[in-house]
Amino acid sequence: MGVEQPQYGVVLKNMFNDILDFVFCNPAKRKIDVPTKSMPVLNAMKHGGIFLTAHYGNHELLGYKLAEFGLPLIAAAQEQKPAIFNKWLQKKRSFKGKCYAKKVDSQRLLEFIDDGGLFAILADQRGRSDCIGEFLGVETHCNPLPAFILEHRPNTPIFCGCLRDDTLLVEKISADDFYAYYHSWLEHLILKRPEKWYGWFHNRFQSSL
Repeated sequence: MGVEQPQYGVVLKNMFNDILDFVFCNPAKRKIDVPTKSMPVLNAMKHGGIFLTAHYGNHELLGYKLAEFGLPLIAAAQEQKPAIFNKWLQKKRSFKGKCYAKKVDSQRLLEFIDDGGLFAILADQRGRSDCIGEFLGVETHCNPLPAFILEHRPNTPIFCGCLRDDTLLVEKISADDFYAYYHSWLEHLILKRPEKWYGWFHNRFQSSL
């Protein structure tokens, strides 16, 4: 799909604004719009599954709002340094005192799914696996964890979604070739608002900004 890449400064400005929003805003007071077609999907997500999202718009606010909706969310996140910053970040990524974004223990991942958990990942990053897909015309190695879960728990439902401005978009997708669907879904979002996708800073696209 041909997507005209935005100017570096425009993307950086949007990302900086979303970072400031995350640092200083009270997410509990932020109102977001939930389209009627998203409500049945949100209700289905309350029973757990896999949720694929992206570095599109304010994904930090997205995590909080999903937890606020009562979803059994655990979002994969890397521990940051120094430790004091990681502690602050975990506090920001908490709802009612419970952190919903943390380093995932892959050994307990299936147990989490069996208990009805909703496992969320930023799936627009290049992974280190033999799970290959195509995204924006570039061959990419995808995160292997969703495929691992489906291999062992084939009936696990899969969802994708994001915040587009202050509108929550969520969909349920088929487990068959789910990365192809996810990439197509994300490509259409990027086509409409390319300056809101921060993946342009990934190494595979950075040279062209």
